Amino acid sequence: MAEKKVLIIESDESFAKSLSSVFSGYQDVKVKVVGDGKDGLREAREGSYMLVLLSVELPKLSGYSICKKLKSDKQTRSIPLVIMSSEATEETFERHRKLKTRADEYIIKPFEPDLLLKKISNLIDLESQEDEAKESDLILIDDEESIVIDDLPDL
Repeated sequence: MAEKKVLIIESDESFAKSLSSVFSGYQDVKVKVVGDGKDGLREAREGSYMLVLLSVELPKLSGYSICKKLKSDKQTRSIPLVIMSSEATEETFERHRKLKTRADEYIIKPFEPDLLLKKISNLIDLESQEDEAKESDLILIDDEESIVIDDLPDL
């Protein structure tokens, strides 16, 4: 299975750490955290990410500017992008949704991990380690092989 990469562009270290932990139960997901806007933009362009979680409040370059640059670029516009903000309101996000270079999802900080997972589940396909374990418990039977009750061992 191919590695799935998530980029978190967030200047608050403890919040970034809690965001990273949301992905710990998922198969083959590697999370990279970048703390400032310029480095985050460069990393988003150079890496092959399946998702970018982008804080609006960043040093050196705002999240809105990064969003515009990524969604204007042919190479990065298809990467699902979630904007997070502690200062924005639903009205602010609603105005941003009307732009051509908008994010795919918006979320106001602080938020519960389940809300984030619900929002990103519409954007990307994540397989948890639990799902993988359930699949490995399945027993597949060849369609051509028939099982007769008499063939089963006595208990």
